[in-house]
Amino acid sequence: MTSHQPRLLLIELNEFSVDLFKRGVTELQLPSIQRLMALKSSETVTEDSVEHRGLDPWVQWVSIHTGVPSSQHGIVHLGDASTDLNLRQLWETLSLNGVSSGVWGAMNATRGTARLCNFFLPDPWTFKEDAFPAQLKDLLALPRYYAKNYLDVSKTEFLVGALRLIRYVSCSGAFIECIKMIPLILKGLIRNGINNAMLFSLFDLFSTALFLEQRKRNNTQLSIIFLNSIAHLQHHRWETGNRLSDDLKFGLQAIDRALGLLFASRTEGEALVVMNALTQRNVVHEKPRICYRQVNPARFLNAVGFRFISVEQLMTNDAHVFFVSTADREVASIVLSQTTVEGQALFDVKPSLQDPCKLFYQVDFWDELNINTTVLVNGINVRFFDHFEAIVARTGAHVPEGNAFFDGIALPPKFHNHEVTSFLIRHLLSTKSN
Repeated sequence: MTSHQPRLLLIELNEFSVDLFKRGVTELQLPSIQRLMALKSSETVTEDSVEHRGLDPWVQWVSIHTGVPSSQHGIVHLGDASTDLNLRQLWETLSLNGVSSGVWGAMNATRGTARLCNFFLPDPWTFKEDAFPAQLKDLLALPRYYAKNYLDVSKTEFLVGALRLIRYVSCSGAFIECIKMIPLILKGLIRNGINNAMLFSLFDLFSTALFLEQRKRNNTQLSIIFLNSIAHLQHHRWETGNRLSDDLKFGLQAIDRALGLLFASRTEGEALVVMNALTQRNVVHEKPRICYRQVNPARFLNAVGFRFISVEQLMTNDAHVFFVSTADREVASIVLSQTTVEGQALFDVKPSLQDPCKLFYQVDFWDELNINTTVLVNGINVRFFDHFEAIVARTGAHVPEGNAFFDGIALPPKFHNHEVTSFLIRHLLSTKSN
């Protein structure tokens, strides 16, 4: 009698809507998504109920990775990664028990103490975390730069990142697979042109091929990949109508292709879990909620006279700022908290409890504004649209419910999303015999 180590592929398909996927299968005949929808499934839920106050993916994925709800882990902002936690992430716990892993793009995550995490690619916004091994830094450079600066891109910085990315891809074992994607890409470019929706979908597609090359090279027992393009499309492009929009069509086709590659990579007996952490509902028929993003947060902070060291812009309308002193941070915190537009607070401001010189702030105003709107900040009057851009009237909003599809592992019909960690650990620490 022989035994072998259990294996599991966890696909973190952020926020996907089951209804949208089913519509895509009907309209576009997507075989891999259809295969996904045919798997056994569970419903998940979180106790968090308010967007930007916990009902957010950068909170829910930390819950899933640590096995505890946000009321215990306390991480509420993107970029506030788990290094400050006294909690082990899934791959850290498994490493202590001799289980190898590879983690690709997991949101708000760190490699931490996981000695047996053989490769780790952080999300683009977890600015303190390096990729491992070092060669992956070439892959991370362009996504990390573009994700934070896409409204004010430096041609030089973009070119440097692009050259590093080309160097990585050309030297990887995934180069041929990436070449095979060209027909789908050309079809999308002809139909849609180049926009952020297209770029984010392409990133997930290429990222999948590059992840699979690392997974094959390292032969890890737990493999995790995080894909975000569908969440972006639902927030930005989820229009209703008789036919799917061109952006959604390409996004669904790209995810279908990515899922096909991932499904084909499974080894004999390897378990599969596909989760969304939470999902979205379509809100196009409700009052528009306009998301305003800073064009260049450093330029804005300089324009209103703040003294700071650096600023890290996040996914949508938020940023972390680092100051020379606590006193400088407190001045900025008070001023930004008191800034209003049309009689409402413009920013949600949260000083860090761990770093006395760090400040989180987020545009917390969602109504339409006149192009000539001005705001008074720190005694300085600035034109709002000189520093902020209305990037979208949101089409999708977070809801506490989510989904998990699975094969080769047992999950209950309904559970809190953070509870999946215990099921995954139990599976991977079990002993299978032939």
